[in-house]
Amino acid sequence: MGDDAVMLMVGLHVAALGLPLLVLTAIGAHRRGLPCPLAVLTGLPFPVAWTVWYLRDEHPYR
Repeated sequence: MGDDAVMLMVGLHVAALGLPLLVLTAIGAHRRGLPCPLAVLTGLPFPVAWTVWYLRDEHPYR
């Protein structure tokens, strides 16, 4: 396999793992009351969104 084929496979694996997380985060943001366009934008930085939601919901430092 050439370098291009390896990079393609890595890119496909990253997309296959990242896309569901993006979609689930956008769905969660919409269920929490955000309009659809903002919910989709929230899905892009999903690790940050998940951290904020965890800190808001669980209050681990109280």
